[in-house]
Amino acid sequence: MIHLQNICFEIEKFCDVKLTSSEHVDTRPSRIARNNEDAAKLSQWLSEHNPFPKIDVIMSIDSGIVGGNEVNCHLSEEIGRDMISKMMGKKFENVKFKRKGKVVTLASINSSVKIYSISIVVDPHILFHRLCIAKQSDDDLKAFFKFELLPFPILLFTGESMRKGTKSSLYTSFSPITEDVKPEGSQYVVVDGGHLLHKIVWRQQATFGAIADRYVQYLNNKYA
Repeated sequence: MIHLQNICFEIEKFCDVKLTSSEHVDTRPSRIARNNEDAAKLSQWLSEHNPFPKIDVIMSIDSGIVGGNEVNCHLSEEIGRDMISKMMGKKFENVKFKRKGKVVTLASINSSVKIYSISIVVDPHILFHRLCIAKQSDDDLKAFFKFELLPFPILLFTGESMRKGTKSSLYTSFSPITEDVKPEGSQYVVVDGGHLLHKIVWRQQATFGAIADRYVQYLNNKYA
């Protein structure tokens, strides 16, 4: 960056043009006012949604997942000091760590698999990358996929919640109809919920029952 500054300075000197600004963009009144508004909104949201409630369990601020008695990540410093104290005065070959002294995080709740009755936290992406590197051929990768490698279906879920679907991709699964269809017998109409949502205007101070009745009336008039 310092080299670019020197080039800019020489170009200004050659053109006999000097452009300077004594005011940084973050110190302008408009930016200060915007930052104050954003800070006020954040402060109000935090006052209504306390991220650190007084509870007796370990809870994830991001997902709200509550850990059980096996989660001890909040005691990691104590566990580490205890393990170091047990190593003092011993030879390296005699140092052994017990599995019960391992720190267990909240990730073990929904991202762990049991191997010989031992729970192991698995990161699906890291595991997939390692399999791709370790495979010698495509046949090896095919053999790997015979086993359940993930604690959840990765096509349906992320690490936190269910994946959001794309409606436009659903239409590619239907084949276009080239002939006129003559309905026979009972007919079924599939109504898209997102489309239906915009067909009824919600009146002010209307109850949920009144709004639901208007939707039912609309469906009866259009499709019954």
